[in-house]
Amino acid sequence: MKKMIVLGLLSAMLLFTASCSSSKSTTESTDPPAATTPDTTDVENPPADPAGPTTTSPPDKQDDTQTDTPATDPATDPTTTPTPDTPSTPATVPPGFEYPDAVRGIYVTGWSAGGERMKSLLQLVDDTELNAMVIDIKDDDGYITFKPEGDMAEFGQPYIRDPKALLQTLQEHHIYPIARIVAFKDSVLAKKYPELSYVLDGKVWRNGNGDGFINPFLKENWQHNVDAAILAAKLGFQEIQFDYVRFPEGFESRDKILQYSMGEYKDKKPTKFVEQEKEFAEATAKYKDGLTPLQAAYDQAAADYDSAKTDESKKTMDAAKKALSDYKKTEPKAPDFSEKARFTQLRVDAVTDFVQYAREQLKPYGVKVSVDIFGYSATLPEAPGIGQNFSRISSNVDVISSMIYPSHWSDGYFGIKHPDTEPYRLVQEYAKRESEKLSALSNPPISRPWIQDFTASWLAKGSYIKYGKDQVDAQIQALKDAGIHEFLIWNANNRYSAGVEYTP
Repeated sequence: MKKMIVLGLLSAMLLFTASCSSSKSTTESTDPPAATTPDTTDVENPPADPAGPTTTSPPDKQDDTQTDTPATDPATDPTTTPTPDTPSTPATVPPGFEYPDAVRGIYVTGWSAGGERMKSLLQLVDDTELNAMVIDIKDDDGYITFKPEGDMAEFGQPYIRDPKALLQTLQEHHIYPIARIVAFKDSVLAKKYPELSYVLDGKVWRNGNGDGFINPFLKENWQHNVDAAILAAKLGFQEIQFDYVRFPEGFESRDKILQYSMGEYKDKKPTKFVEQEKEFAEATAKYKDGLTPLQAAYDQAAADYDSAKTDESKKTMDAAKKALSDYKKTEPKAPDFSEKARFTQLRVDAVTDFVQYAREQLKPYGVKVSVDIFGYSATLPEAPGIGQNFSRISSNVDVISSMIYPSHWSDGYFGIKHPDTEPYRLVQEYAKRESEKLSALSNPPISRPWIQDFTASWLAKGSYIKYGKDQVDAQIQALKDAGIHEFLIWNANNRYSAGVEYTP
């Protein structure tokens, strides 16, 4: 009897244990996998342009072109990338990712972020007043720097083996994460889809450095970049920074020899044309209103003189004639509405429209949007050759990051003989021009310039100096003196000067 009772109890215990084991197995299969420790194997950095984001091409600036044989006919319409699902509400900012008192950041390649060098970069930020990293997520070649799932998987590279673990590390170190998305410099997409790029003599065109570009006129390219940005936003990056938001340098000198699509811009009237037409019509109407009484006064004075040729009537007629003649010199001149001007302004529209579109598409993710832009564009009405208008781009972003590296200004700019040799003065002079531009906007963005921590040894002897702590300090001090408290520091190889005073 006891044996039967014992056997019965054993059977019950076995059934209970099996039930618990089955329940545990079911629960574990539905839980997300724990983040793994990122691979810290150091990968040798690829050759990098020492100039930084969206810059000229040191040391050679020639316009030599290179081509790739296209895999498809340039006239073939590409398959558009579907828009990914978006969240219904922006995510709340996780603890550790709050916006700092002022962003003070460094550039980090995908190679560094996923390699051994990240340890020293984390230590640099931990030990100083730095608090942000700009990390490549879509790099200068066009690769996604990790292996994503879905439609973007074919563009992924395993530079960052575990991006979720990377973001967790940044969060633990209270480092504000910014994802760099290189927009229209994209050799990978250009080679895969020549119809999204520029074609010369039946081959994909490349610039003198061998870089391929994709066409800002095409919304397929807009979406490709936005899709990359959404990947970053979903990972937890708090800001998306678009770089190379422009046409290739010198494009205006080859726009008639390259084959490319204008997309929806082919028959469009540029925004500037619409504005100029309105301004010209209003100015002409005002001019005519002022002309009528002056013409009438002269006609009357001339008639009076004809009827009585006196010294007084002659004096009156001459005065009326002069007033009429002087006024006619103020007649508004018709703007340049030529086809050349139209194509030039359409480049500005395409670049601005992309920025506006990207910001709108990223709103559901609760991220800030920033754009890197040529520093000189803030000193000119616009840079239409490459499609950059500082004021229009600034009006559509949360942060504007002008690349004001002293080495990237031509000799004599701002009256400085060799700008690279005077970092404080160069930054000081730039800040004055930027302030004028931003103060004219109703809702200006945060100014967060890129500054230089590299030696521009490709420049002519005597026109550059070795850069280190003192030169970086000088740039930061000049920004502070101008009331600009945010900055990003560029070194293509992520080797930053020691001992810098980041908060003077």
